[in-house]
Amino acid sequence: MDKNYLLIFMIFCYSIPIFLVCSNYKCNNSVSNIICDKNCKYIILFSMILMGIGTIYYEIVRADIYSIILISFILVGIYGLIIINEYNKIHYIFATIVFICIFLFMMRHCMLLKCNKILFGSLILQLLLILLIVKNIDKNIFYSEVFYILNFAFFYLYLHFL
Repeated sequence: MDKNYLLIFMIFCYSIPIFLVCSNYKCNNSVSNIICDKNCKYIILFSMILMGIGTIYYEIVRADIYSIILISFILVGIYGLIIINEYNKIHYIFATIVFICIFLFMMRHCMLLKCNKILFGSLILQLLLILLIVKNIDKNIFYSEVFYILNFAFFYLYLHFL
């Protein structure tokens, strides 16, 4: 299957959680406040499972075993974040897995495979955002998390077009 069609499918599936997060933001302190909410979580989970299937297939087509492994951990972590209430300590374990694997995915592609100034700048921004999130974990981190997610989406899309 063509990677472009898979990417379009992934974007379509991912647009549903994005819409729900944006439309349900009412001064929430984190993205987890929204994705764990019983009114959104099952729609978001279903959309993310579909996106995950498309993403794994996309990575299989790319034929990079390390990317497949990292993306698999990211997806499992995301599913855990959605399923486990944010007040449970296990939720933070899943969050850590997601943040670390996203960063490792970006490092792998930037440093080892297709390094250029744009990817490197995105990697540095990701590092700064994760430090900001960790520093302010007990405060409002909603926008920092959103920028972290958007930066990774930009990185992934940019990588597609290289």
